[in-house]
Amino acid sequence: MTDRSPGVRAARRRLLLSRETLLGLLLVLVLAAACVLLGLWQFGRFEGKRDSAQVIEANYDAAPVPLEDVLPDHDAPLTEDQEWTPVQLQGSYCTEPGCVVYVRNRQLSGEVGFWQLAPFRAEDGTTLLVVRGWVPEDSAESVPDDAPPVPDGELTVTARLRPAEPVLDRAPLEGQAHSVNPPQIAQQLELEDPDLVTGAYGELAAEQPEAERPRALPAPDTGLGPHLSYAFQWWIFALFFPGALVVRVRRQLQDLDHEEADRRSDDGTVPSSAEDTDPDTTGHRPRRTVRPRRRGLDEEEEDALIDKQQP
Repeated sequence: MTDRSPGVRAARRRLLLSRETLLGLLLVLVLAAACVLLGLWQFGRFEGKRDSAQVIEANYDAAPVPLEDVLPDHDAPLTEDQEWTPVQLQGSYCTEPGCVVYVRNRQLSGEVGFWQLAPFRAEDGTTLLVVRGWVPEDSAESVPDDAPPVPDGELTVTARLRPAEPVLDRAPLEGQAHSVNPPQIAQQLELEDPDLVTGAYGELAAEQPEAERPRALPAPDTGLGPHLSYAFQWWIFALFFPGALVVRVRRQLQDLDHEEADRRSDDGTVPSSAEDTDPDTTGHRPRRTVRPRRRGLDEEEEDALIDKQQP
């Protein structure tokens, strides 16, 4: 280990405790913490998509069950693990004037249109709002274009349950709604039904007998996206900043050591391994001992010829 003089040790302490180094450390801590938090945020999004995909894969194509098996209490909210559960009801749609509602600003394949929604009353008196599908928007006016009628008569409906959407504080147009919120739509339709399912609505999967219907809504996406890789990227960035600071400070410390080594060499306090020195009792810089250079064979032969030529 290299011995360091008190001056070098003091210089190293000044460097480590300098304002520049401390501000750099503070900046590194802030940036690293921000990267860690961003990584946790991306990891949280990954976990949300993963859990949602697991629910979809478990429920979307499952066999339909009676509605009361999923929501025995009509006012109970739909839990996350119950979403997309298919339920089967027998009954009929409300086909009276004003019963059909069109939910605005719903996209399908990049186009904006409407969801056709109608109350379906089951034989046991339960009423479930059912989204039958998507209809395009009229190009001239903000109204549905060529929407098929809701079928009459007794039907067997299979619908996948979705949680009720929040109320949007917007005044709806007549026959339209901004969100699928059963209590709000029931109030809009003046539908007084104590057995209305308020915590969920249904997305139509099938009707028997079959009838003309709007375009079916696509299956939900089960992709996990790039969130997990983004999380690891942010965490790698979090390690980069402390590493960069350590490398920078280490180089500065090495520069101090090199400066000290050069100073010692200039002062003569550290003799070179290739040189011999004689002590100087006067306290001055040690003098180099000049060694005689060994004569070569050619030089000796030249001197012998010169000696012979001399008289």
